[in-house]
Amino acid sequence: MANHLSRWIKKKLLGTDNNLITLNDPYMIIEDLLKDTEVTGILDAGASNGRISRKLLKKFPKANIYAFEPNLFYKQTLETFAQEDSRFHPQYLALSDYEGSAELLITESPGNTSFFSPGNRLKEIDPDGSIIKQKQNVDIVTIDQWAKRNNNVTIQLMKFDIQGAELQALQGAIKVLQKFTYTVYTEVVFNSLYKGGALFSEIDLFFRKQGFILYDLYKPKYNQSGLIMWANVLYVDPGKIRI
Repeated sequence: MANHLSRWIKKKLLGTDNNLITLNDPYMIIEDLLKDTEVTGILDAGASNGRISRKLLKKFPKANIYAFEPNLFYKQTLETFAQEDSRFHPQYLALSDYEGSAELLITESPGNTSFFSPGNRLKEIDPDGSIIKQKQNVDIVTIDQWAKRNNNVTIQLMKFDIQGAELQALQGAIKVLQKFTYTVYTEVVFNSLYKGGALFSEIDLFFRKQGFILYDLYKPKYNQSGLIMWANVLYVDPGKIRI
């Protein structure tokens, strides 16, 4: 129904149903793609205040969500959520392709916090919010090793929003991705926002090597000159989902 409605709106407003920008709700699409799958495990990387986790728990009532958020700014909010819903499991850890620790650069706007320094384009888009106000040493794990230590927990759905560190986290999740994961919803950057942060082309190549394909692109954001900066994308494993 959602697809038919969005096609009708696009034809009426835009004169076509083949534009780049989809009007579909990505979470409804994910729910539909996984309707024949028993979703028991969801990984939310960059959980912030748990807003997306709440959405996903409503759509997948049998799932447990493991919410990774190293920024302690959100800890009290996540603790409260965990007390309200036993399916929500905050993990105050960062994700990468190695285990150890690293310095998290906490910015004035919590949403810009990253392991990577803000680049010039991010400073132009959000000059105040990209100012580094604090540096915090945080523990880092890989998804594969974390899953192994937690009774080989199965993760059918992953969501990433970790400000340029998505590729490293994915590189530490190859076993889980190949064995269990059906879909990955992640933020991607097209033109650099962080010094050293991965770009869409690198992430797309990684997924292709793992057998995943790009399903759609959502909510693209542009700078003042119209240059595309970032968006959210959905990848699926066609070997696990018939599309």
